[in-house]
Amino acid sequence: MANRHFGKIADVWKHAALMEAISRVAPGRYAETHAGSAAYPMVRDSERAFGILRFLEVAPQHPALAESRYLAVVAPYVRPGQADHGRGATEMYPGSALLAMTELGNGCSYLLCDLDPQSAADLRHRAAGLGLRHWQVAEADGMLTVRAWLDCAGSESPGPALGTAIAHIDPFDPYARTPGGPSALEFAGHLATSGTGLVYWYGCDEPGEHAWAYRELCDLTPAPLWCGDIMVTDTGGGGSPGDLGVATTPGTGFGVVLANLPPGVLTACTAVGCALAGAYTDVALPGGTRGSLVFTSYRRP
Repeated sequence: MANRHFGKIADVWKHAALMEAISRVAPGRYAETHAGSAAYPMVRDSERAFGILRFLEVAPQHPALAESRYLAVVAPYVRPGQADHGRGATEMYPGSALLAMTELGNGCSYLLCDLDPQSAADLRHRAAGLGLRHWQVAEADGMLTVRAWLDCAGSESPGPALGTAIAHIDPFDPYARTPGGPSALEFAGHLATSGTGLVYWYGCDEPGEHAWAYRELCDLTPAPLWCGDIMVTDTGGGGSPGDLGVATTPGTGFGVVLANLPPGVLTACTAVGCALAGAYTDVALPGGTRGSLVFTSYRRP
């Protein structure tokens, strides 16, 4: 299991934005450089109670969340008894790859990369279980593999119409690289410059680092960019360091940078981000203190 932070509030925002992008664009090609496992057995702890479980409770009260594709697709997996579409009765949290495959089906070709053998095996199992015809799972460096796959778009055997390509990059370390390969951040800049649709996730644990990936990508590419940044604050709006990757505490931040996606996607993601912050105003944080989510969007045409 490559991602032990599934279902936390950072995952909720990442996946909500991703689903708005892919549902509105309906790409012919979809790639992930750091796919992780397809799904994770649900854990009912304080982090998921604040994350996906609270989201499911409050989403119907906020139109942008209630109408989101994320809610429509994630709910039957997390709470299968409420809307079971043949997935059985086991509660699970779907990762980004499974969300994308469920949403796009056989109208898309998929390349899913992860170095963890168990995650790769789970991705293969889920893709086959959904009856998908055009997919690859690669246990290889995601940046090099996705770049080669996108460069060879015109020479593939027949499949879905290629149309728009979207790549999702969600790195553990944005600066790590294999010999001869780009870092995740450098590859994101390359994809944005090439015109490929991009969904890039980042995190931070210092209030002053909010939107840092957006600022760095602005220096790496001339492409149009949008950023939706969320910061966890305490009731006083304090600026203490957070705890990224450990817990959801004040000072923890996370966001999504989008490139080469149509205005409708940016508008929808802004609405979802604002609604998410509204649904998490002055609430109990996982550690027991009270706090809020502060959403800020940035855009460079």
